[in-house]
Amino acid sequence: MKYFFTILSLCSAISYAGTDQIIATTRNNADNFKDRALAYCIAQAYKDSPAGRDAKRTGGVFLNWTYYDLAANSEIDALITKFLSRNYSTPIEGYADAEFALLKCIDMYHSSELYGLIRKYVPHPDWIGDKPFQTRRKK
Repeated sequence: MKYFFTILSLCSAISYAGTDQIIATTRNNADNFKDRALAYCIAQAYKDSPAGRDAKRTGGVFLNWTYYDLAANSEIDALITKFLSRNYSTPIEGYADAEFALLKCIDMYHSSELYGLIRKYVPHPDWIGDKPFQTRRKK
């Protein structure tokens, strides 16, 4: 029985060791707030596709790593709707029928409106989650 637990622990360690760390858990609240908005914009733009479903799940997981007022969600949704309804049509050959949904989401990500929502709803933008940012000490 002792060997069973040793082998089980070793297998768990090996499978965990092969898992890459999610970097978003180390980014600050402002960055994760923006990333969450981008993920939800992509989810809305491509909602009937595997990429859209993955983006929706990705946006949801940011709730675990980002400290902000949840009242922002309705304003984020409105901002996404606003940007996705923009007309980015162009007469350039090869692009005339493009919707540019991803470009709209990227523009939303870099918009002054999204930065305004950060200022309004993220009380500690430089913190990582609910903890103040701490510089690492040199050894």
